[in-house]
Amino acid sequence: MKPAINSQQGFTLLEMLLAFSMVSLLFLALFSSFHTVGKSWEAAEKRIEKTEDMRLITGWLRRQLQQMLVLRINANGDNGVGKVYAFEGENNRVRFAAPLQPFQDKGGVYLIELFVSNGSGGKSLEMRYAPYRPDLNWDDAFDDVKPVLVYEGFRQANFEYLVAENIDADPEWESEWLDQPTYPILLKITLETSDKEKWPDLIIDLPQVDEYLNVGANARNNRARHHIVPR
Repeated sequence: MKPAINSQQGFTLLEMLLAFSMVSLLFLALFSSFHTVGKSWEAAEKRIEKTEDMRLITGWLRRQLQQMLVLRINANGDNGVGKVYAFEGENNRVRFAAPLQPFQDKGGVYLIELFVSNGSGGKSLEMRYAPYRPDLNWDDAFDDVKPVLVYEGFRQANFEYLVAENIDADPEWESEWLDQPTYPILLKITLETSDKEKWPDLIIDLPQVDEYLNVGANARNNRARHHIVPR
């Protein structure tokens, strides 16, 4: 009697190699898809964080600056005589008087300085503050006051001031406003992060004083004519 022939046959080596190759390609495609999805998710999270940072910082700056008060302090320097308005502006800093948001419930007015500093990671926006005393000047008020970090990682950060020298002059943007008898009409803050993402310009309408009423009215008319609108 002839032995029964087994009809079941195993896979050849070539077939197994082809199967393993196809499975490897399938896993490679899956891992590549997971990696792409992960990078997209991470980029979206970073974008959301930056947008949230932008919203929080610009919102805080706007609320703080919109509370600016018209007050007087002593003039700075050894030759400073008499009272000056509590406002100074340069390209890299602005000083003013206002209630301080974290302490609003406690009342009181503070002298506040927002300034730009340079660091290894780019530019930083920092703040110093001290209780308002009309008998002090800026330097005395901020003596030994440690700065508080507001935000870091800027590529560009600067302040500009819309001013008009007299009632007949058109307002112009200037990089500083020092030792002046009036307040600027507008304050503009330009911020750009280190990845070259420009934040929307923050434009604040500043308070005006009696000496500036005519100039301010004319400047606002000119501002409207030139389509300069505070945000």
